[in-house]
Amino acid sequence: MLNRMKETAGSGLTRRHFLSGALAAGAALTLADRLALAQTMATGGLTAKDIHGIGVEPGLVRMALNENPIGPSPRALEAIAENMFKINRYSFGGGDIYGALAEFDGLELPPPPRFGGTGRMGGGGRFMWQVPFFITAGSGALLSQIALAYLSKGGTEVIEADMGYGDISGDAENYQEAGLDVNIIRTPMKDYKHDLDAMLAAISPKTSVVVITNPNNPTGTLLSFEETEKFVAAVPENVLVVIDEAYIHFVRDPQYRTAASLTRKYDNVIVTRTFSKVFGMPGMRLGYGICSQAIQQKLRFYSTGRANALAYAAGEASLKDRNHYNRSRAVVQHFRDRLEDEFTKMGLEYIPSESNFMMVDLGKPSMNIMREMFQKGVMVTNRRRQQMPTWIRVSSGDERETEVFLNVLKEALGKTS
Repeated sequence: MLNRMKETAGSGLTRRHFLSGALAAGAALTLADRLALAQTMATGGLTAKDIHGIGVEPGLVRMALNENPIGPSPRALEAIAENMFKINRYSFGGGDIYGALAEFDGLELPPPPRFGGTGRMGGGGRFMWQVPFFITAGSGALLSQIALAYLSKGGTEVIEADMGYGDISGDAENYQEAGLDVNIIRTPMKDYKHDLDAMLAAISPKTSVVVITNPNNPTGTLLSFEETEKFVAAVPENVLVVIDEAYIHFVRDPQYRTAASLTRKYDNVIVTRTFSKVFGMPGMRLGYGICSQAIQQKLRFYSTGRANALAYAAGEASLKDRNHYNRSRAVVQHFRDRLEDEFTKMGLEYIPSESNFMMVDLGKPSMNIMREMFQKGVMVTNRRRQQMPTWIRVSSGDERETEVFLNVLKEALGKTS
């Protein structure tokens, strides 16, 4: 995709040329493609050399970073094209991303101020419309900002599952190395899920932050809304509850209740989201938190920058493109179904996932198998290698990438010990 876009640019860049090239590069499989794929699959001959995934170089099947194999929304690309020639001007968060977020997440916005406010920064960033959304340059930046605001002064404590995502507790480790008094409690998981009772029992007078990743990364397990609310209600009001919902959009049940509504009921809850997964835009660095004004005020003190104008435009457009959203979900659900079926046939233990990745136990040291697979052009990872040395985590691919992964995995299992 990148090379094709570069060719477009080299031949004379216009918005129309940029958009048509980008859309062609991100097109779905045609009927002819699917027939050819089925024929190749029947012969078992599909290899990484046959693959040119969206956003990666030809010959590489990258299923290690929980990326979206179908790429970003065509509407997002169009929004980038519409705004890319305006980047010589400062932006103050134009457009209506707050309205789009409110509609997407089912939350109400307060009426905007009458004194010319647009809901964005003005006057050196001193004014903001009091919306429930706190937009940052990626959810990773938001998690680091939370760690700064709630842990970096010392005399603090964070509680996180020992096989959770670990971003905030990782920042806490950095603070410890810098000599700050920050305590880290990592509670064991139960059946690969957060043990909320153990986390609640671990809370002490020193506790500042409790972190839940739901669905969890890397296990892909899901807590129910009822479990989550019961836990939140029992946490002391002075303790911040972080609910990382980076992968919430891949939950199969369309009636599943997210934790967004809890932020309206409890002032000590922040739900973090990203545009990197279901919306397919990790390169744009756009994320947000849903939380009270009290939390936003504390986080804003530690702000060091904002998302850029193209990210705002692409994010708003993505939220309004339900077709792309549904396609992203469908690709992931097909990937999970395919792997569950194949892993069962292979006799491999796996963890049923509600995310865009899956963990599987290969029954032998995973590093050797990963090296063998990488030599064949397939990249996967082994998150939590020390706790789970025989497991790998594989991220979703499209149909062709998934077939190559399975072919190479079977070959590698036969070669390694």
